[in-house]
Amino acid sequence: MSACSNPPSPDTSRRHWLASALAVPSLSMLGCAAADATVATSPAITTPALGQPWPMPGVRYMDLPAPTLPGTHVERQHRVMVYVPQGNAPAGGWPVIYVLDGNLMFPIVAQLVHNRGGRGADMRGQSAVVVGLGHALPPGSDEVHDRAARTYDYTLPYAGVGADSQGRAQGGADVFLDWIAQQLQPLLQSQLPLNAQQQTLVGHSYGGLLTLHTLFTRTAMFQRYVAASPSLWWGGGIVLEEAVQFMRRYAAGQNALPSALNVYISQGSEEMSAQRDPRRTPNPDREAAARQAQARAQSHGLTNAASLSAALNQVQGLQCQHNIWPGASHGGTQLYACMQAAQVGVWAAPSQAPG
Repeated sequence: MSACSNPPSPDTSRRHWLASALAVPSLSMLGCAAADATVATSPAITTPALGQPWPMPGVRYMDLPAPTLPGTHVERQHRVMVYVPQGNAPAGGWPVIYVLDGNLMFPIVAQLVHNRGGRGADMRGQSAVVVGLGHALPPGSDEVHDRAARTYDYTLPYAGVGADSQGRAQGGADVFLDWIAQQLQPLLQSQLPLNAQQQTLVGHSYGGLLTLHTLFTRTAMFQRYVAASPSLWWGGGIVLEEAVQFMRRYAAGQNALPSALNVYISQGSEEMSAQRDPRRTPNPDREAAARQAQARAQSHGLTNAASLSAALNQVQGLQCQHNIWPGASHGGTQLYACMQAAQVGVWAAPSQAPG
């Protein structure tokens, strides 16, 4: 259901609902957010001196049902935000950039992509559809994302996975990816002229972990993968085992990749210093997982993200780039990821993506 429209009748299909959502000119993501804030926050937001909401052109959002979290019966919804460029799509359809942590990162990526098409004709760049993958928050919530839903949706399934140190369920990544592949992507492709061979996935931190898990286990879902500050430590480094299996599967051209791939792995220079932010409470479980991940990485000769990138470059048909963003902390790499995704995600073909 859209947060700014009446619920559809029980027999309304998701496909029909999406078509309606994309067709309503007044249903902008920022406009709806402002309406919610008016109800839930201070009266100052309605003061005429503060002006009007600032809707972004070409943006719509929809809330779609999501499975309940393990151990709960509370209904939840995926919030999907969609930016569609103005003008006609390229002959093969629009490239698509899927943005994890959509509540946080979608507005940045969508604005950057929109700016490319809003220039004069002599400076106008290529564009793309941007899809934000977020979570619907309760009315009045001042959170930037749903921590419990994010933890479950972005972490990997493996034997024995349980709740994290905060009691949040983990291991729902494959359920989430099934939903994207089997429901969301077909739905969007049925309503918009999209190029299924020009798709980018971008994620940061846990989102970067999920991005790499998708690359290693569902390689054909996307053609470009942008993983900023991926949580390689999570689960004792289980994603590194997936990396090793992936490289063995495609080593020396024994098996062909489903398509040419461009992969971007990045870190901030500050987070690489290994100094813990003194403002953060120590987390023994995370620190133990990080030590286990380091041991696992060393056993495979993958001492850090740079060595992982170098190893991936040995796979025929895959180009992997490792970036270190100067002065950036773990959280600060998020902005760089948005800029990188907006750049590489609009290129007409993976082989043309900037290195």
